[in-house]
Amino acid sequence: MDRKQKRLRLTIIISSIILWLTANLYYFWIKVAGGVFLITGSIEIVCFLTVITATIVLVYKTIRHSEWKMVKNYLTIGVAVFVLTALNIRQLRVNENTFQSPVKMRACYEGTMNTSHLYFRKNGSFEDFNIDWFALVHYSSGTWVQHADTLLLHFDGEKPRPLGEKIIIKDGYLHKLEADTLQPTYYYMGYCKGLN
Repeated sequence: MDRKQKRLRLTIIISSIILWLTANLYYFWIKVAGGVFLITGSIEIVCFLTVITATIVLVYKTIRHSEWKMVKNYLTIGVAVFVLTALNIRQLRVNENTFQSPVKMRACYEGTMNTSHLYFRKNGSFEDFNIDWFALVHYSSGTWVQHADTLLLHFDGEKPRPLGEKIIIKDGYLHKLEADTLQPTYYYMGYCKGLN
């Protein structure tokens, strides 16, 4: 009987930890790029269902059987409830600024099948991540300098197609300057509005 309780408690605790870590490392998974969200999303779904199912079984057994009424079981239920609650409370989750320099300016591009987030950080770094079809991620980063309405970007690695090395902010949108011509990037300043 004690072995079943221990196995159930371990299942809940391990699944809760994996679920919490996977959900809170979002801004680090993005840098891996590729199909990382397909993998992490699958892990989150499996762990979420495991935590819910195992917690329901533990609660049921604890209510029905007196030998299950022990502090370890109550603490395990508490851990599961805390993790599931923390996933839904924004203040208890890691965001793009938790372990990185704060965002000074942000821009967004919303296409038909993709969304890009462009963060200009106070420490002079920037990052652009594009979430595409089937949650495929394209990530690029570098450094930036601002002179009035002009941003000079230096890319670490490959430059994404819509962006250029010289960006002009005009009427709340970003335009790249190429051969003395302003070309639209379709990025607008601010948070994404959920247009697509």
